[in-house]
Amino acid sequence: MVEIAPLPSLYRYVLRGDATPLAALGLEAPLLLRAASGGGAHVLALGPDEWWVLAEAPLTWPGRAWATEISAGRAGVSLSGPGAPLLLAEGCPLDLEQFPPGTCTRTLFGKVEILLWRRAEARWHVETARSFALHLTAHLAEARADLQA
Repeated sequence: MVEIAPLPSLYRYVLRGDATPLAALGLEAPLLLRAASGGGAHVLALGPDEWWVLAEAPLTWPGRAWATEISAGRAGVSLSGPGAPLLLAEGCPLDLEQFPPGTCTRTLFGKVEILLWRRAEARWHVETARSFALHLTAHLAEARADLQA
């Protein structure tokens, strides 16, 4: 069984350029396609010069950081349970058995671009543009129903 739940309210930022502003906020810049957490925030390294920061409270960026808040344009779900990789395999082309905890990437689920982050062994963060959120959640629910049949 896989539980599908809405993601909690988060502040989301895209930081471009270099990771110096992360250190100024006391955050660690993880390796590419990895995530690091601390101080009520999560940093996902999605490109060589691109980090997504998910925070429980708004952040004040130091100096001339190239950070853009994207909170209002994103939505998603949390998946939990040992069957989550099998459910995601219904629409995602990645080999999720080879996707260890702490890994993150952009990929597809069906025809929807998603941000996928394996937070723990049986816990996943899946988000997309808000305009695709209903389609994503419907597709995930359908995949879960198919697996239970």
